[in-house]
Amino acid sequence: MRVRGGGAADQGGGSNVKEQTVIELHDAKKTYGTVQAVRGISLNVYKGEVLGIIGANGAGKTTTLEMMMGLIEPTAGKVTVLGYDARKQPAELKEKIGIQLQKTSLYDRIKVSEALELFQSYYKKTRDPKEIVRMLNLEPYLKMHVKKLSGGWQQRTALALALINDPEIIFLDEPTTGLDPKARHDLWEIILKLKAEGKTILLSTHYMEEANKYCDRVAVIRAGELVACDTPDNLIKLLPGGQGTMDDVYVEIAAATKGA
Repeated sequence: MRVRGGGAADQGGGSNVKEQTVIELHDAKKTYGTVQAVRGISLNVYKGEVLGIIGANGAGKTTTLEMMMGLIEPTAGKVTVLGYDARKQPAELKEKIGIQLQKTSLYDRIKVSEALELFQSYYKKTRDPKEIVRMLNLEPYLKMHVKKLSGGWQQRTALALALINDPEIIFLDEPTTGLDPKARHDLWEIILKLKAEGKTILLSTHYMEEANKYCDRVAVIRAGELVACDTPDNLIKLLPGGQGTMDDVYVEIAAATKGA
């Protein structure tokens, strides 16, 4: 399916979010040898929104997020986050953002309370760990080793570590993958609380019902290119007949063969 206006669809497209830009990608590219992982993405992200990123495995979702996080440098183009050049000022940027990757590697024998204390020492500005613990209901698990927690509680712990510096922007890479429905619901309740605080949240997901229900806008990345970015309702209107679900958006737009 060919989507018209993919490069310009990132400018709001009907979102109710107040449009104060906090992240700007301008023709961002990333290559690894002969592999073009990201092929020139331009995208604005607005303060206080939940922006979902969807696409097939290998489409460039994680690479795009990692360029915004300052974890990898773009090969070309520009990535600006909260006024910082992500290529030139990664240290300053990391003080302002929180990151929860698919897997957070910690020492095998570290306890939840010890992990919070350790991560707190990394930042100049921090949020009260007790407040974070209350928000995430981690009190009963503070003395437990992180590796012995269930998947859902490991995800909560990883999110707690991402919040320790009271970030303005929170990056979540497939945060609910592998969680049972109750754990997924609980994690989204926490994400929405953070949004209510004015945090900007970017996340990748393969759960289209989550993208439809919780995201203000959804960016569709296919073969390293941004092919659409809009509200879930407006993305559904791009489908044949203007009807369907976000699952159909994924099949027809995100996972479609390029140029079909």
